[in-house]
Amino acid sequence: MRLIDWKTQAETYLHVAWYAAQTDLDRKYAYNIVDRALRGASDIISCESCSVVNNTASVIQWCVHWSHDALDTYWIGQEQLTEQRDGKPPTHRQITQARDDAGKHWWTVEHQYPILIPKIGLLDEGWSQAYLVDWMMHYGKATIVTQPENARLTNHTKSMSEARGRYAAANITVCRHPHWDEQ
Repeated sequence: MRLIDWKTQAETYLHVAWYAAQTDLDRKYAYNIVDRALRGASDIISCESCSVVNNTASVIQWCVHWSHDALDTYWIGQEQLTEQRDGKPPTHRQITQARDDAGKHWWTVEHQYPILIPKIGLLDEGWSQAYLVDWMMHYGKATIVTQPENARLTNHTKSMSEARGRYAAANITVCRHPHWDEQ
């Protein structure tokens, strides 16, 4: 089995999205393929790894960028789980899979620049493959945010200027999760 780096894998997903937008598929079918391919590419870009699989729990576990509030919650979760485990520290995965007392994940995956923007760019505006790759590498990264932060975010937008201010308006500051710097 040949090993492919995460950037190559993400660019392959992006090629699939671009190609689907170029075909004569009915728009609803092209939209679906473009959406899935862009989300898959974003997961890989956000995690800087091919270890992620396309679901929320996996992205939370592998994502590199977290909000400060999400990271604060992570440390609280680590302390609580260590206490519940009689002093035995939990793994990173155990922390990221933890839930609150109501059984809900403490975190979710959010994009400052919604995936709707490149979808429209591909399907309606004729973005080139090179432009798509550049845009996704720069703006296609997700951030792990807390549920309260997610509730403060404005609804999805297709406007770059509105997206630029989404995190600031919701008082979300992004940082790199230190777990990935220890690797």
